[in-house]
Amino acid sequence: MELTNFINIINKSITSNEGKGYLVGGFIRDTLVKRSPKDIDIIIKGPKSAILPEIVSSTGVTNIFNDSRNDITKLTISEPLADTQISEIDIKFIEGEIYANLSLRDFSINAMALDLSHYSTNYSHQDLIDPFAGIKDIQTKTIRIINTSAFVDNPIRLLRAIRLASSLRFNIHPQTARQIKQDSHLILSIPQEGVGIEFLQILSNNNAKTHIEILDRLSLLEHVIPELALTKGVTQPKEHYWDVWNHNLHCLDHAEKLMLGHQNSPIYSMSPWTKELEDHFNQLFSTTHTRGTHLKLASLLHDIAKPNTKTVEDSGRTRFPDHEHVGADMSSVILKRLKMETVTINYVSTLITHHLRPHHMQQGVLEPTRKAIYRYFNELKSEGTDVLFLHLADYLSAKGPQLTISDWATRAKMMSHVIDTHSEQVSEVYKTPMLINGNDLMTEFNIEPGPVLGRLLADINEQHALGNVNTTSEAIDHARQILNTIQGQQ
Repeated sequence: MELTNFINIINKSITSNEGKGYLVGGFIRDTLVKRSPKDIDIIIKGPKSAILPEIVSSTGVTNIFNDSRNDITKLTISEPLADTQISEIDIKFIEGEIYANLSLRDFSINAMALDLSHYSTNYSHQDLIDPFAGIKDIQTKTIRIINTSAFVDNPIRLLRAIRLASSLRFNIHPQTARQIKQDSHLILSIPQEGVGIEFLQILSNNNAKTHIEILDRLSLLEHVIPELALTKGVTQPKEHYWDVWNHNLHCLDHAEKLMLGHQNSPIYSMSPWTKELEDHFNQLFSTTHTRGTHLKLASLLHDIAKPNTKTVEDSGRTRFPDHEHVGADMSSVILKRLKMETVTINYVSTLITHHLRPHHMQQGVLEPTRKAIYRYFNELKSEGTDVLFLHLADYLSAKGPQLTISDWATRAKMMSHVIDTHSEQVSEVYKTPMLINGNDLMTEFNIEPGPVLGRLLADINEQHALGNVNTTSEAIDHARQILNTIQGQQ
């Protein structure tokens, strides 16, 4: 169904029961900034018992959920409206006037309304009810609270202000910024799950580094991830240009920019980038966020343990022993505290644990062997690519303005080689059928399921990927050699 027809059907259900309906909130805001709305918010003054059943029956609603906390009825339709992403409608019934409802909202750009009877795809500003100058704030790209109690009334708005600023590319009004800083402690009073949701959404938008810095300046970050505040002023060896705090921020920034492709940049044009890599980072990884957003989260936290592990030797050398494993554990604690999904926690922990591995892979060789590359991806699976990109971002942020283009070119070329070799190995394995399976090996050598069988299969798969074993008979011969070696060691 087309959007205008859908809204007209809802309006007819309301007016036929002597009610009055208004489009409000995000739908109006997104339409004005030329962004596709993701849902429809409607305020209705009229008899709920008569209007709601008619809306449900006339619009093809497949699911109804009553949000008793906010007194909102959430409706879901079977498929998005034509040429939109809209499949959800939030409806709130009120007894008073629309102005009273708008005065309870958070920001001026969310406190506008449109009579449903006036809706069309090209409605004018004159049709809008705009008691708090939301149109002006949209024109000046400003996030501004309606009243000074906005954050006391609902502290999640503290983070929502930064999230809206990041997604809309708006600025926060100075008075609103001062109020956020003054009320920042209120973030501790709300469920951590909501904090985690808003924080990930901020990271998902471009220019994430800027908005993490805004969270810090407005005293919010110290309440969300206080462990990050401890990295400020923690100095590093001469190989690092920034202290740990700024290093983490720049690593986040470089990770984001590496995933935006080459951008006609003399730096990023050297890094690996293909359509396959773009699709890899754009794929949905958790319930609501892409793999790319998760990489940015890991980049921000990758050196979180350096303050805890810092040592200075008698020679004056600064070291951070085992900071990758300590950091993985710390990140798990942080993300569990924010009630993030298990898949997110495991991903970030894996990347932090292994973020030094590509550096070790490079040392002392022009390029790692095919066997080393196979074993790297065999252990890390799809996260192997993400660790490589974290490594590249880590290297760029370590060098800062002192980056040497020739050294960067060598490192970027090696990472491209690793990715290309892995792609070749995957292609080699998948273009030919499986050479042998566990049942075949058990029959051939009269062995039982267990570690020995697992070792045989793993080694055959590795040699197949390396092109050293290409037929079933070669696989059996290779297995026999391994068994003889094992028996000789017993």
